[in-house]
Amino acid sequence: MSTYPESSLLARCLGEPGYTPPQRALVGLVGALLHVHEDECAPLERALERAGAPALAAALTVLQRSSSDERPRLLALLVRLVPHAAATGGEALYAAFGAALTEPVVQSRKLAARGLGKLGDRRAEPLLLRALAGVSVTEQKRLVDALGLLGGAATLEALPTLPTSDEDLVRRAERARLLIERRGARRGDSALVFDRRLVQTTRVALSCRAGLAGVLCDELAGKAPRVSAPDRVELEHAGTLADLLTARTALEVSLVVPLAAANGETPEQRIAEALTRPETLQRLGAWTRGRLRFRVAWSDGAHHRALTWALAREVRARDTALMNDSHAAPWSVWASPDGHGELQLVPRLDPDPRFPYRVSDVPAASHPTIAAALARIAGARSDDVVWDPFVGSALELCECARLGPVRQLWGTDIDPRALVAARANLSAAGVPDVQLLEASALEFAPPGVSLILSNPPMGRRVARDGSIGGLLEAFVQHAAHSLRPSGRLVWLSPLEHQTARAGKAHGLLVVAGPSVDMGGFSARVQLMTRPA
Repeated sequence: MSTYPESSLLARCLGEPGYTPPQRALVGLVGALLHVHEDECAPLERALERAGAPALAAALTVLQRSSSDERPRLLALLVRLVPHAAATGGEALYAAFGAALTEPVVQSRKLAARGLGKLGDRRAEPLLLRALAGVSVTEQKRLVDALGLLGGAATLEALPTLPTSDEDLVRRAERARLLIERRGARRGDSALVFDRRLVQTTRVALSCRAGLAGVLCDELAGKAPRVSAPDRVELEHAGTLADLLTARTALEVSLVVPLAAANGETPEQRIAEALTRPETLQRLGAWTRGRLRFRVAWSDGAHHRALTWALAREVRARDTALMNDSHAAPWSVWASPDGHGELQLVPRLDPDPRFPYRVSDVPAASHPTIAAALARIAGARSDDVVWDPFVGSALELCECARLGPVRQLWGTDIDPRALVAARANLSAAGVPDVQLLEASALEFAPPGVSLILSNPPMGRRVARDGSIGGLLEAFVQHAAHSLRPSGRLVWLSPLEHQTARAGKAHGLLVVAGPSVDMGGFSARVQLMTRPA
């Protein structure tokens, strides 16, 4: 280990996860990378990576005075530091990788190709193409990977000339070609169309939080919906995407495409066959402007990169109108990796046009589809004085206001940051006449309140001291005394039995609604009414 002052800093880099070395020591620490044991390279690289752009400048400085045998470790560090090239050293880094393509050490050449690919500078294409000649198949694989990230027409012309005796090289060349074609396709924009009808009646599924399928079904009344699971509603549809987005409790809309029975085909072949059927392409085309592009989401949550690329190749071989694009596709294709069951073609609503008012957020705030469900369960009456005692970002009040005019809207919270977010969202929703106050839910109540509508703080996400049960019980007591006769409390309770007992003990009529999946735990919708 070096006897310079950097030796203590080197020990910290190697032994303290998360340590970021000071800028004054970076050149010395990069130099130390050339001499540490192989097992110590990774932790030292991670520490230097945390230093960011100054570490990139230091590595380029050390590279200039290094020998050929030393450069692989420096080039490996530079590859890690590529994301900082925009801040400083972009041209110098490009030049360093370009020069390293002709290094005598094979590992240096491989790392240079990888670095140029990560940089994505189109000027590197001719350098990489020249490097393809006269090198081993192993090196060609690295060069082809890089060309897939930045190549263009010249690369497409060169790829068919590569040897076909190595299956892995053939696979990488095909993937590079798909990446290049995908980038070219993005020049023509692609987007969802909300007001165009489907060509033919199609089976459609709408997902929601588990427990809210009945509420979602009510929203879709008139379209003959049917509940197929606690978190799914299905119907036959021949209208527009906008027609379905009137359902504010839905998480996603999907066109359902059945997969053919297995008959010896591979999973990617069965999925590609279903995706490229004429009727599938017609349905996608009805709701899409421009090129039909999709990304794959596997139902088991895994990435399955090899299967994804195999599917992309299979789809391209069958129909070039449809392209896999993981970055900017307006459609997600949900499929099982075994190729059985059905496909769900999901339009990617980002941003979701139903909730444009959601311009600000706070920790543990409601999801807008849950807020919409609570508002719908509560209903809105023209003489209602509505209060959200735990207003957060005010999504419940925004959704309540959408249902129709009420006499007054009130929101309180003990966190002033929540009131800032609430005010921003209500303003964006066009609901300016709301009383927002910093106040305790246990000490304040609006005069004449007839509807308390809230998604209160849930103990597992907010209250870490075990006090949530007492808070909710105390609030039920306060609500019972604050509501006017026939007034109602509609909320989600994570402790349904405890809050139901409290409501009954204080004279409220308690009705249990659905149990809702809150993302890891459940909460019960409760309607508590003060007798007239």
